[in-house]
Amino acid sequence: MQKKPKVGLWSGLTAVSAVLTAAAMVATFVVAPMYETTINVATNASTYRIIKGETEEDTNYFTRSFASDEERESYEEELCATVESEGAALLKNDNAALPLASGAKVSLFARGSVDLMYGGTGSGAVDTSSAPTLKDALEAQGITVNQTLWDWYSSEDISSKYSRKTPESIADKLEANSQYGVNEAPWSEVESANSSSFAEYGDAAIVVLSRSGGEGADLPSGDNGSGVDWTGDTNYLELSQEEKDLLAGLKALKDAGTFKSIIVLLNTSNALELNFLNPEICGVDYGIDSCMWIGDVGQTGANGVGMLLAGAVNPSGSLVDTYWYDNLANPAVTNFYSRPYSNSADYGFADNANDNDNDNGNQNFYVVYQEGIYLGYRYAETRYEDYVMGTGNAGTFNYGSTVAYPFGYGDSYTTFAYSNYSVTEDADAFTVNVTVTNTGSVAGKKTVQVYFQSPYTDYDKQNGIEKASVELCGFEKTAILEPGASENVSITVDKSELRTYDSNGAKTYILDAGDYYFTVADGSHEAVNNILAAKGYTPETTENRMDAAGDATLAYKWNNAALDTTTFATSEATGNAITNLFDDADPNKVSYSPGTVTWLSRSDWTATYPTGTFDLALNDELAAALENTQYDGTEADSVEMPTLGADGDLTLASMIGADYDDPQWETLLDQVTFDEMNLLITQGFHNTKAVASIGKTATKDENGPQGLTAALTGGASAMCYTSEDVMAATFNRDLINEVGRCIGEDCLATGYSGLYGPGINMHRTPYSGRNFEYYAEDPFIAGEICASEVQGIQSMGVYVYLKHVALNDSESSRMGVNTWLNEQTAREIYLEVADKAVVDGGAWSTMSGFNRWGAKWCGKYENLQTDYLRGELGMRGMSITDYSGGSHYMDACDALIAGTEIWDSPTPLHTEILANYEDDAYIVTQMREATHKILYTVVNSNAMNGWSSADRLEVITPWWQLAAWTLCGVLAVLTVLCVVMLVKAVKKKKAMKAE
Repeated sequence: MQKKPKVGLWSGLTAVSAVLTAAAMVATFVVAPMYETTINVATNASTYRIIKGETEEDTNYFTRSFASDEERESYEEELCATVESEGAALLKNDNAALPLASGAKVSLFARGSVDLMYGGTGSGAVDTSSAPTLKDALEAQGITVNQTLWDWYSSEDISSKYSRKTPESIADKLEANSQYGVNEAPWSEVESANSSSFAEYGDAAIVVLSRSGGEGADLPSGDNGSGVDWTGDTNYLELSQEEKDLLAGLKALKDAGTFKSIIVLLNTSNALELNFLNPEICGVDYGIDSCMWIGDVGQTGANGVGMLLAGAVNPSGSLVDTYWYDNLANPAVTNFYSRPYSNSADYGFADNANDNDNDNGNQNFYVVYQEGIYLGYRYAETRYEDYVMGTGNAGTFNYGSTVAYPFGYGDSYTTFAYSNYSVTEDADAFTVNVTVTNTGSVAGKKTVQVYFQSPYTDYDKQNGIEKASVELCGFEKTAILEPGASENVSITVDKSELRTYDSNGAKTYILDAGDYYFTVADGSHEAVNNILAAKGYTPETTENRMDAAGDATLAYKWNNAALDTTTFATSEATGNAITNLFDDADPNKVSYSPGTVTWLSRSDWTATYPTGTFDLALNDELAAALENTQYDGTEADSVEMPTLGADGDLTLASMIGADYDDPQWETLLDQVTFDEMNLLITQGFHNTKAVASIGKTATKDENGPQGLTAALTGGASAMCYTSEDVMAATFNRDLINEVGRCIGEDCLATGYSGLYGPGINMHRTPYSGRNFEYYAEDPFIAGEICASEVQGIQSMGVYVYLKHVALNDSESSRMGVNTWLNEQTAREIYLEVADKAVVDGGAWSTMSGFNRWGAKWCGKYENLQTDYLRGELGMRGMSITDYSGGSHYMDACDALIAGTEIWDSPTPLHTEILANYEDDAYIVTQMREATHKILYTVVNSNAMNGWSSADRLEVITPWWQLAAWTLCGVLAVLTVLCVVMLVKAVKKKKAMKAE
């Protein structure tokens, strides 16, 4: 008997294999080419091989200093802990609650105690699964931790119910702002489950208050007066009711003798409102003895916290943000969140906030920096001084009920005194000298801060120039001083630090005529009081408007006899004239103004203080300026078509050590083809492409605001250091330079040549989602620390991309939000960090922000990319976009013309756009110049290690592509076999029926 033909089986197998074959082919030949760059990066797939030539050249241009990876990793673990121990700031220490006694037994409270904030979320996120806990860190110092309480907070049941809530990573929807939540465990549950263990571990109750931040969403402030919906219903940076109940419960137990002290750790880079530390402000006495800000601690920073609490290290960090009792007292908060133009719908722009039109760059959303230069302490201290002096219509400004802890504040377990203060002047700088003496009983370091005051003159008032009462202009940190020991500290202040930008009169940097003051002080508020004292003010003579007597002996006055509009009108870096560049972003000056803005001014605080958001409106000219593409092709024949794909034997390695303008570059660039330039420029997602015609290797670039992290791409990561604000709070250039060097070591060890970092945006308000990636509210400390870190990173042949240049200071509508501000504010606050990082730190490259300056996206703003970064600062390398894989508003033609060189894109979107301009000589010329800058950056990096001028590069197919082709082939063969078997089965079935 014949077997029945298996038509059904072979039909099914044929259908399955055909579907799998089709899917594999679509994935391999349609989808994969679109994301080839991403796949290569994620799989670490090589697209070339080196054909070695004969040479005796030493090709090890950058070398590691560690004998092994284990030695490097061990050193970095200690380094991260040191940064934390020098950056954490002691704010309050009543009753000598800290340091803890030797062998103390303590209880750790709040969910943050078992789930520390090590860093933020998003592209800068890092894996800290093996990081030490706070319990580990304390036990390493001989402190015993309440295991019962620890196990309860750590249990799956409690963790599942009471973990903090955060938005989806890189959500980029305004509704995500309201998705943060503290979600603390109720005190009633904590107490009922654990109270029997408290007494045994009652030497201290340590409460960890943690707040998260991350890319793609800002933190909710609650109602801030702006009227928009995406500020959230609650204020994430005030204590939740559960946290208040927790503190109240601990206070009751402390009063009953169960706990000897209550210690609070602020585990956040977003400044909490600290009214709960002051019973007179919040109306409740929570009995808190000590409070220490620790920021985001990084991978091993918890060990530094443990050393501080145990007294193995004396705190020496100083705050780099103003801490308010109520964050809404910060004038920037009112206009912090984006809002839509009032008539967006009339121009066909998306009007749904949660559509987040990333493709067109949120053309309909804007933000106004109405506070101007008065960011953080520049506002609080200046309005305070005017209130004391009775000037500026300051109103009734009570500093003591407004500011909890000023910028620069940081206590210690010992005491210090200043003496022998003096200031000397030479042609270009001032030298501040002071003796620091440890007058206490414990060894420790001391941060020495120098502030200056510039005169606020009639010329300033007439020309709309604003002046802060004090600005940080110098700092140093002492060595560890034993009790009774002294150190003479000398700090140089360049005269350029005293300049101010006059955007309306001289239209350049000026030095006002009048009296300037220098003072050494422990923070910005003490600095103002010292200067007030030098002017003759006292609490008694001001009816106690002045809240403390300053020290006039620590103030020095210098007089500038005449207004100087020339000394600082030329760039020291390039020799080019400095004049207005950013009027396009000033709504009071640009021709397509969406409306008039009144900037906050100390000439009349009350009349100019922000009370609500501006109702700005689009117009035809502004709408046209917001279109994705401006280039119309009329310049196509204005230049000769460059030579492309010429025969030649030069390689990129031949250019090692060559100057940028070496004539041989032209010969090398002639060899590059149009397609090679196009791929190099438009597909720079975490890499620069190999260029076979000149033997250029591909490079790997990766994220790194806290250290090398491949969280987005799945590659090798390394040490996660503390958040950048903790780095800045060390006030220790040498220490952070060493952090930078070790980040460079990590890159060198793992094959990376470029780093997306450091982050250089500002802490405009405490509610920015990415404050953990940025240094401070003050551009001087941020710029100085950044420059030191950059020098360290680049010493290992790693080119940094400073990010994000500039004004990407919030996450709300960040993709293209229209940012409006005046030129003085832009230069003195938001560009100052880039200035110091490029000019002093030598930073090679930058990453542009997602946002616009007025109507112009950062990447296609020629005044920023070319005139400022290159023309004023002398930047040598390339400018990369932020992620641009699906954003038409990051137009390739416009941005190339403006001075952007490379697109952080894994897709062919911009590749296909530029392919349309292969016959446009003007655009091809821009592409050639962009290629030149990319190659010049790479040839000066560790990417050239192992390469000599005799070597050649051969392009190969990456392994995953070969595997995909093989899979398609196998599936195709199987499909054919199934079809053959199906045909046979059908024929057999027909034959059997015929019989």
